[in-house]
Amino acid sequence: VANEHIYGVAAVTTALVEKARGLHGASPTAAAALGRLLTGGVLMGSLLKDAAHRVTLQVSSKGPVRSILVEANGAGQVRGYLGQPAINVPSRNGKLDVSGAVGKGILHVIRETGASEPYSGTVPLVSGEIAEDLASYFVQSEQIPSAVSLGVFVTPDHTVAAAAGFLVQFHADVDDDLVVHVEQALGAVPSVTTLVCEGYGPQDILRRALGGLDLDVVKDAAPAWHCGCSQDRVVRALLALGPQQLGQLISEQPETQVRCEFCTTEYTFSQQELSQMMADAMA
Repeated sequence: VANEHIYGVAAVTTALVEKARGLHGASPTAAAALGRLLTGGVLMGSLLKDAAHRVTLQVSSKGPVRSILVEANGAGQVRGYLGQPAINVPSRNGKLDVSGAVGKGILHVIRETGASEPYSGTVPLVSGEIAEDLASYFVQSEQIPSAVSLGVFVTPDHTVAAAAGFLVQFHADVDDDLVVHVEQALGAVPSVTTLVCEGYGPQDILRRALGGLDLDVVKDAAPAWHCGCSQDRVVRALLALGPQQLGQLISEQPETQVRCEFCTTEYTFSQQELSQMMADAMA
């Protein structure tokens, strides 16, 4: 953004995080945890060179939330779910205790960029706050010094009023004075949700995080919740079970229901429909 040695991205994700909260019936703390990782997914998706490339972020933890899974692509589309959306974790110092909800565990990142093998990296969670964990991932797995800020503000009526985040990365040969300038600016930035509530947009947030440095915008996409599940995909997944297991489903119950974990859409198939599917596949 300032030059080729500093990269920054910011996103306001209020609408998509509220969409996720509603779909999953998430409690305020669960919504904050999921929303932070969804926003982190959007930020990491922006690093992908192609809209069809994909990054998966998976948190596996010993805390009440148990697990969070997020998928994002290079076009700013993201979806996600969590293992225990109804958790009730007491607040800490008047704030939602995301760290307490997540607890100890690991962060697993998979990047699919069209190469023969996807890139993957796993790091231990350093705090469970999500932002610090993503920053730790970049340093440990990709050796890129990074600053990450994520926030979700949930109102007393359990709706998401603000959600946002930013990522700043320092690449090789960056000028020391520039690093000091940005680090001082980062230390003075209010919470991203405060900035959103004050009317800041993504570029405004990034300028604030970078201490007013000029931005060279290389990508500008509106983040959005998107789930690509469909009847056809579910049919392919059922056929992948194989004739024996699919035949067992047909014989044991009058209808089969498949629920998408990401968007909670339910797909229902009768015995006759499953039998016809299997017959067509074997023809």
